[in-house]
Amino acid sequence: MRIGLYGLPGAGKTTILNQIDFVSTFSGSKLLREIEPSFSSQTEEKQCIVRKQLALTLKKKDSFLMDGHYAFGDKVVFTEEDGNLYDVFLYLYICPDILKSRMEGSSKNCDYRMYDIVRWQQMEIEGLRTYCHCHNKDFYVLDNPPQDYFEDVAEPIAFIREILNGYSCVQFAKACTDTILALDNNETIILTDGDRTLTEEDSSFAVFQYKTHIFDRNFYTGYQAWRQGKDFCTINISSETALPVHFSKTVLDKLNRCAYILTSGHPKIWRRLAGQLEYPCFSGDRMSADTKFFIAKFLHEADREVIAYGDSLNDYFMLKQADQGYLVSRQNGSISRSLNGRNLGGIKLV
Repeated sequence: MRIGLYGLPGAGKTTILNQIDFVSTFSGSKLLREIEPSFSSQTEEKQCIVRKQLALTLKKKDSFLMDGHYAFGDKVVFTEEDGNLYDVFLYLYICPDILKSRMEGSSKNCDYRMYDIVRWQQMEIEGLRTYCHCHNKDFYVLDNPPQDYFEDVAEPIAFIREILNGYSCVQFAKACTDTILALDNNETIILTDGDRTLTEEDSSFAVFQYKTHIFDRNFYTGYQAWRQGKDFCTINISSETALPVHFSKTVLDKLNRCAYILTSGHPKIWRRLAGQLEYPCFSGDRMSADTKFFIAKFLHEADREVIAYGDSLNDYFMLKQADQGYLVSRQNGSISRSLNGRNLGGIKLV
């Protein structure tokens, strides 16, 4: 498996590479300069040729982790060859203020201070995510709220090990899709989120007061789902535990046929709630916003119409991919703050 580790200059990619001993690691900049020692002084056209040459050379290798750059400021350097090279893309997110401070203290990276760091990171994350959605590749943002940087990179490294051992939101989405298609011959498939869509409350908070910073940055990739899954494994929910949650009559009334629940909520809670509703449920530490998107996409590829319901950015990509996407508002009529700045065109408000 070939894994690309992307992120802005100063994010800490080298720190991760230097601490990994279970897969081959490469420094992209070092390899570029082995091909062309004067790489930095070459024209953009020549640099692009060298980047493509490196990517084509590395395609002969089966398994490694290499760092790279999607863009420098406003200039995108990511190539089609880079995209084809990697099976999985990781993005190391660090607080813009910390990045700027690191750049100011680095003679190598100080010139990058002139750029809008917030915009630069957002552009890279959105660009890589869109590419991966189009090409059925896994994309994970590595972040650590509320600190927004990593004092210890043990957790990202553990996650990389999980990827090499088979963790994949895309493959999980394919398995979920295959199950849905085996269960349902209908031309139209309904997909629905769980917490705050089918229920009025967040079930994990209602049942055991679970509050987390894991999703503070609103990335909702598999890395965040994996981290939450680790939390959930420490919380035991017995069949006798009360479930003080209320179903949303507004949404349930619209599910006039079999629906499929896609939820990042606690699996044991949602197994019981789904049983009450008699709907199949897919959950667990691989159920991310991207997983939901890919399930909708793969159902389309199987010639099924998709209707989807959700309430937050965790459902956004699924709602946009669906033939009919319905955004569930809060009881006061507002929508999730995680959707601020997102294009909601084509999504209907419930």
